[in-house]
Amino acid sequence: MANHWERSATKVLVALVIAVTWTVLAHGPALAGQTQQPAQGQQGQGQQGQGPQGQGQQGQGQQGQGQQGQGQQGQGQQGQAGQQGQQGAPAAPQVTKQESDDFNALRSEASTGLDPDRVIQLAADFEKKYPSSTMLSYADMFAAAAYQQKGDVEKSIEYGEKSIKLKPDNLMSLIILADLLPTPQAMKAANAADKDKRLAEAEKNANDALQMIASPQFPKQPNETDEQLKKRKDALGSDLHSALGMVHLQRSSEGLTGPDKEELGKAEQEYKTATATADKPNPQDYFRLGEAYSMDGKVDEAIDAFTKASQAGQGGPMQTYADQKIEDLKKRKAAASQPPAKQP
Repeated sequence: MANHWERSATKVLVALVIAVTWTVLAHGPALAGQTQQPAQGQQGQGQQGQGPQGQGQQGQGQQGQGQQGQGQQGQGQQGQAGQQGQQGAPAAPQVTKQESDDFNALRSEASTGLDPDRVIQLAADFEKKYPSSTMLSYADMFAAAAYQQKGDVEKSIEYGEKSIKLKPDNLMSLIILADLLPTPQAMKAANAADKDKRLAEAEKNANDALQMIASPQFPKQPNETDEQLKKRKDALGSDLHSALGMVHLQRSSEGLTGPDKEELGKAEQEYKTATATADKPNPQDYFRLGEAYSMDGKVDEAIDAFTKASQAGQGGPMQTYADQKIEDLKKRKAAASQPPAKQP
């Protein structure tokens, strides 16, 4: 399967890193320090609820003075459980000025997109210096994007997975993994079982990210209008539907008797959504849509998709690749329309 689009995809990915990072961290490191606190508070509330329910039942329904004493003991346990629930888990550590400065230096370097090696080094230094930082997920996210910029897919996947392990709702890391895991490079490095696992992980990451983007709580950037927010969400959604298209395109090739028609149909739908959603569709998505149509035997639709890929990628290598596909398909169509040769 063709993989000529991966280098240009890196530029798109770097731009997404900058956009999403400024959204998630618009209020600086203090916000990152708060990300895990709601979950901890909920855990504490859950313990509080369990205390009255479980221990209260022990105190209720018991008779006699001795049993009443046991009921009071149950109430005492209620109080302890309730108090423990109110306290919750320990608060997240406060972010020091030095930690904030070091993180902002990393973020600033990543925003330029000029020196991925420097970003990787700053991320490693930050992790070594602040191993318990609540911002480690974002540091790993920057490292993942930098490795992607360098073309090191395996390292990028490694740091992306580290990032979402620390913070499962790190949107940018979900997008990075959804983009990378189904690529030909990632598939080549995996055995059959790992390929299926990676495709399943990519599909889950993409769908999780799409849910986050569709949420009414998706944050605006400073001074962003509603129209600008919609365009940004559409761009992110287009990228994720493209990733899902690649997942299904990869799965379609696993058919024992030829391309899996059902998976090809899913790939076609995802790429159509990706191109319809984006303000400026990516020519690579048109190209992949053309590949899916071609494998599915839909020659006219494939020619149309490759034509759009050529037009959108005019002046670049994508135009050359697409034009070659169009020429091959026209020959294939002409050969199919010729009547069979007469038997002598």
